[in-house]
Order: sequence, then structure tokens, then C-alpha cells
Amino acid sequence: MPAAELNLLAINIATLSVLFFSANLLVVRADKNHTYFPLALSFIGIAIVISQPSLKVLAPALQLSTLTLALPALLIIAPCFWLYVKGLTHSAPWRFKKADARHLALPGLGLLISFITFLLPADIHYNLLGKGDTAILEQTSALFRNFIYGLLIITFVLVLGWIAQSAFYLIKIVKRLQRYRTQLKQVFASTEAKEIRWLSGLLLFVGVAWAIAAINLLLDNLFIASEYTQDIFQFVLLITVCFVATWGLRQKPGFEELFSTESVDVEYQASLAMDNNSSQVEKSENTSSQKYKRSALTAEMAKSIAKKIEVVMTSEHLYLDANLSLPKLAKHIHTSPNYISQTLNETLATNFLIM
Repeated sequence: MPAAELNLLAINIATLSVLFFSANLLVVRADKNHTYFPLALSFIGIAIVISQPSLKVLAPALQLSTLTLALPALLIIAPCFWLYVKGLTHSAPWRFKKADARHLALPGLGLLISFITFLLPADIHYNLLGKGDTAILEQTSALFRNFIYGLLIITFVLVLGWIAQSAFYLIKIVKRLQRYRTQLKQVFASTEAKEIRWLSGLLLFVGVAWAIAAINLLLDNLFIASEYTQDIFQFVLLITVCFVATWGLRQKPGFEELFSTESVDVEYQASLAMDNNSSQVEKSENTSSQKYKRSALTAEMAKSIAKKIEVVMTSEHLYLDANLSLPKLAKHIHTSPNYISQTLNETLATNFLIM
């Protein structure tokens, strides 16, 4: 085996090992926190897509079956990673809901095409995917041949559509992180350990890997071999996978400590769970009025809460606690966290972060 192929095989095996080992750990953790399951599924999708170099040498019999599943695997990577980020930044324990099913529409279509491909006669299946040869279709009926050509066109469109899909979810993740950091500042005095800054760094890695993969994908579909980009892609992918696996296994949802806090009332949880269209919740008086228009907090109650905050801050020096949060403060003065937030915003003209 040439040295170049041996190096590619070694990188590929290392990447697959990290992916499957990490996916196994994430699935185990997903029993208690469903947030980790989408990341595990994303890792498995990546493993299926990139597994051909290793399977060619170690398990040739599995090459064709794995290649058949490559389309849905490719299309499930981005939406699953988006669901993982959504779970990390969710204000309540995240669970997969019916509304999230729309993100699986394209992977579902890809899975349907893979299922149909598995049902094709073995010789046609092998020639189309294994050899990339469509000449065998000339021996079939016109109706069947046109059906297969239709599947090939849809597959080609979906493969190219992955480029747009990835860019779409990349933008959604950036916007989600911006809203998440705004929400953190409303709840915690110190947000440094909860801002998931590693994800911002990851986006750069993903952007590079995505660009290289997109170029390679376009070249492959235009029947232009490109070993150079394949080598770069495998190396960048190994670095990216190791980075995501390391931080993904360590990262906990930012609002996790609030999930079991008894002092967080239903109204407060609902207000946090809403995705604000604006990146600054307290940007204007009109926004503040809309936020608290259903609140039962009166001016007298707000003044009383403000007085309690002042007393507890002075007597117990809570401002020295770097981990101080709205629920902790609410527990000290026996008041709803939502009322404290409203008092800070409307009565004291400040927010929890700069209190």
C-alpha cells in the first residue's frame, strides 16, 4: 500500500475510533439528559459518511451497504448538531418534540431513497453504487430505467442541497448562541463558565471543514478526482471530531442548575423558554412593557422587593458570590425570580448581571 493511502487509512481509523467511542459514551449519558443523544446521532452520521477508506481495507463486504446509507447519514449531521446546541441552551430539560421532527425531513427522504436502493436487484445495486456505472440500465425496461434516473437526479440534488442545509444550520446556531448569552445575563451574576465559548471556536473549524467537504463533494460529483482535498478534509475532520468529542462530553446545559430548583416558578420558566426575536430583551421601555404585561406585580410589591434585595446584599454580602443566580437570590428573600427580574428592570433600572 502506498504511503499516502496508508496515512489516509490511519487518519480515517483514528477518526472513526473517536466517533464511535464518543457516541457510545453520549448514548449512555442520554439516559439522564436527552441533549446528548442528537450529538451521538450526528457522530454516527459522520462515521458512516467517511468510513469508505477503512471499510475498503478492513471490511470490503460492508462497503456497498454503508455507501447506500451515506445519503441519509450526510443529511442528518447538521440538524442533529443543531438539536444538540438547542438542548444545551434550552431553559428547561430538553426533550425531542413533534415540532423538532421537521428537521428530519431531508434525512427521512434520504432514508427512503436508501431503502429503495436496497430493494434493487443486486447486480444493478452493485453497478450503480459500487462501480458508478449506469450502462447496466440499458438492459432494463424504459419505465424502470426512467425511475432509476429519477432517483439518481433526486440523490444528486440532495447531495448538493447538503451544502445549503449546513450553511442554514450554521447560521441558526450562531443566532441561537447570541440569544442564549442574552438570557444568561438575566439569570446569572457570572456567565463565563456557561457561555459555551468552545462552540464559537468550533464554528470556525466546522466552517473550514464544511468548505473543504463542499469543494470535494462538488469535484466528486463532476467526476474530477481530488486526492489532495480528501487528505486535507480527513485531517481537519479528525481535529474537529476530537475537539467536539472532548468538549461535548464535558459540556452541561447552561441552565441545568435551574432544572431542579424549586424556587423557579412556572411563569419564570416559560419566560426563559421563549426564543426572543430581539438580541436584547431590555432594549426599550416598550419591550419591557410587553415582557411583563401579564405580571401581577404591583408598584408597592416592587418597592418592597427592591428593599429586600438591598438589605440581603448588604447584610449577607451576596454580591461576592460569583455563582449567584436569580433562583438563589429568590430563595434568600422568598420571592419569585420573575418578580425579581421585573423589579430590577422596571424599578431599579438595571439587570441581574450588573446589579
